[in-house]
Amino acid sequence: MRSPARRVRDRRGQAMPLVLLVSAVATALVLGLAALGGLRVAAGAARLAADLAALSAGRALLDAIPGALLDPWDLRPRLQRAVEGAAAASARGSGARVTSVRLVGEGRIPLQVQVQVRRPGPMGVSVSATARAGIQVTADVPGTGPVGWATGGGYMGPLVYRDGKPVCPAIAAAFDQMDRAIHSAGMDLVVVSGFRSDAEQAVLFARHPDPKWVAAPGHSRHRDGTELDMVVSGGIHPWLTRNAGSFGFIQRYPWEPWHWGFVSGCGPGQPGATSGALAAGALQPWVPASYRNLVLLSAQAAGIAPALLAAVIEAESAFDPQAVSSTGEQGIAQLTPGTARGMGVDDPFDPVQAISGAARLLEAGIREFGSVPLAVAAYHAGSAAVRRYAGIPPYPGTMVYVARVIALAGQGGALADGPDAVVLVRAGTLLA
Repeated sequence: MRSPARRVRDRRGQAMPLVLLVSAVATALVLGLAALGGLRVAAGAARLAADLAALSAGRALLDAIPGALLDPWDLRPRLQRAVEGAAAASARGSGARVTSVRLVGEGRIPLQVQVQVRRPGPMGVSVSATARAGIQVTADVPGTGPVGWATGGGYMGPLVYRDGKPVCPAIAAAFDQMDRAIHSAGMDLVVVSGFRSDAEQAVLFARHPDPKWVAAPGHSRHRDGTELDMVVSGGIHPWLTRNAGSFGFIQRYPWEPWHWGFVSGCGPGQPGATSGALAAGALQPWVPASYRNLVLLSAQAAGIAPALLAAVIEAESAFDPQAVSSTGEQGIAQLTPGTARGMGVDDPFDPVQAISGAARLLEAGIREFGSVPLAVAAYHAGSAAVRRYAGIPPYPGTMVYVARVIALAGQGGALADGPDAVVLVRAGTLLA
């Protein structure tokens, strides 16, 4: 018969494998949880690296659009190179490497970029993450409307003020876009002179009666409300020569480099430039030849920048006069039947009627809101939505649409409106 002490030792010996098994399971569980935690940490780091790389690529896309638009036939390759370099540099700073960079978006100009990165994880495992960033434009409804009325010859209509100078609302909206673009380039655009009545012109002419420098009363283009004298950061700068046409301005006289005219006047029926002056670089090269004159004349009649009208038509239908959307918009300008009737368009499939109607609709938005982005937003989502949200409605489709139109109009520099111009995109939603 075994002694009690031996029986205890036997039981301890039998229990030892169970203890070792439990210990091994516990160790494996701890290691597994540690590995799982490490993977989660690595996944979070990869997600952050992807987000930062996408935002960097988005900002590079925003910066590259204005220059790329100068050579539209090499546009996508130039943009692709810009976003790839920015994404790679950002990923390296986060300890990751880029595995793919893709421009996203239909039409001529992509407004989103998708980046995939890979980052080392625990136990030799690497973790991948994908993020997308997009460009958006923000604009609020101004708190004040027109503050005066032009009288005394020439233009008769509402006036607003820029740098203390009176201008008509259409020119003010175009100037604001150009001012925003030039400010993003580190410069400041200043209005030296705007609308002048015949009486004001007579005073200037009496001081300096040289018609080449000061037009005689009744002959000044300033009396038509179409002209701005402007300087850049206190002087004349070649930026205006390169870019003013995209915003609807042309240099009137070679001996006055500060004098710029708004090619489309100040509203329906207002005096504007001649068709020859309009044709000189007022439209983008990708506008179909068969529609160029129609776009120019329609924009001039409505008092809006021709490049803006062309951009809206391109964004709506890519100049397809038979286009029909799934929600009922029709024709080259994608007008609903109700909107078409309101704009005096009997047949939205007739390009002559539809493009003229689209120009009037944009002009109405600029007149109501005093802002090009808000007028474009109203074209897409309706004026009621712009008023309801006191700015561009927070609809992803509308925000992308406004950014696309502004870029297509050659006003890429104006996209950089505030720190949230580039935002992350999640499941088709722009995240501010």
